[in-house]
Amino acid sequence: MRRTMAVCLLGLMLLALLLVACEGYTESGGGYRSQQGMNGGLESARADKANGSIEKEIEVEGVSGLILDAVVTLSVEKGTYKIELIGEDGEVTLALEASDGESVSGQGWMAVDTFGEANYRVTATEAENVEYSIEYTYR
Repeated sequence: MRRTMAVCLLGLMLLALLLVACEGYTESGGGYRSQQGMNGGLESARADKANGSIEKEIEVEGVSGLILDAVVTLSVEKGTYKIELIGEDGEVTLALEASDGESVSGQGWMAVDTFGEANYRVTATEAENVEYSIEYTYR
């Protein structure tokens, strides 16, 4: 009896561990486009379905300590999707959220770190047909 309980308890612990390990971000369908020029650039993405949270980056070659002034547009057909631009010391400089047929836009900025990356976070909750763009200029 005790052995059966121990095996069941071990099984439940493994299941809980697997569920925790599965947290993250999933995305299906869609695509991603990036372009940069002398004065700035554009990142755009679309996804048929998305769920979870992940931090993404915009790579700016050969430059650190730069600020990117950004205009963000976001639309989602179903569910919710949020984009957060990350500034110096990890503070959020823009939090933009759309849900169930909304289209929104906003302005913020991102700091380029010592690796030449400007970071932003996306968080999706059962989101479908998501499209967003981040158009930025160098400051």
